[in-house]
Amino acid sequence: MFSVIIPLYNKKQYVSRSIESVFNQSFTDFEIIVVDDGSTDGGGELVLNQFDNRIQYIKQEKKGVSVARNTGIASAKNRYIAFLDADDYWHPQFLFWMKEVIEKYEDVGMVGSTYTLEKLEDSIQEPEIWEMDDYFSKAIYNTRFTGSSTIIRKDFFENNEGFKSHLTKGEDVDVWFRAVSWFKTVYYVNLPLMFYDIKASSSSAVNYHLKRTVFCEMVASGYLPKSKDSWDPFKMKYLLLNNWLFFHSFENFEIGKSLIMDHVRGHFLMRVVYHFPFNFWRLVMNWPYGKSLLRSYFKFCVRYIYT
Repeated sequence: MFSVIIPLYNKKQYVSRSIESVFNQSFTDFEIIVVDDGSTDGGGELVLNQFDNRIQYIKQEKKGVSVARNTGIASAKNRYIAFLDADDYWHPQFLFWMKEVIEKYEDVGMVGSTYTLEKLEDSIQEPEIWEMDDYFSKAIYNTRFTGSSTIIRKDFFENNEGFKSHLTKGEDVDVWFRAVSWFKTVYYVNLPLMFYDIKASSSSAVNYHLKRTVFCEMVASGYLPKSKDSWDPFKMKYLLLNNWLFFHSFENFEIGKSLIMDHVRGHFLMRVVYHFPFNFWRLVMNWPYGKSLLRSYFKFCVRYIYT
């Protein structure tokens, strides 16, 4: 039923935990595909030695997580593709509840769950399941779906571009947006069934060029040809809330500011901050509490002013 894709790059100390969480699932109709994207820390050898023929192991030169996921998808034998990063792990009932949603609702194309930064609960109650036929009006400003708690029917990738290799940040979000638009109705299990190891994540906005992120992608003409009216309000809030996190360089600041000026209407209390000079953003990025305070301000505006 499920093909579990685990991209691996220098996560030796975590990958066994991730794979074991799949083998510990109460629902066992799955295959595991680990795509080693040129690891240099011995993680690939560890996987082979520990799990051997219980998984499908694919080794490739380092090409990035998008290519690694696409490689796994191309090798998948099952109808549903489940994504799990090598430093995260699932609750033992993650796949069970994904299966329950697929069996309960007709022709499910995309389903996911929430996650936790804390320890997963041992026992869980029957979760609330959201059927979202207008996802972007429900998401408000949060993508909800993540790289380790999302399942997509394989025919999406057979009929659409997969993960885009030119994107170095938000390549997963780009797929979620396009899959939501393609399937129209998506499903969400409102229960933390995945542990997101934020300490193990090596992601940092400092290393990314804004032109190679989802922010420049999502403003392109015809990006979501099937999108509903709720896409534009969501897109504007998503840009306002997130693209400033890349303002570590003057070039990104100029690009990000242009994105806001060209594609966001209204939202004066949020847009005005983007008129502040680059020195302001440099101060925000270097001050220990700067990002947190600004993020809280933007979230307050979205939740209580621009609802």
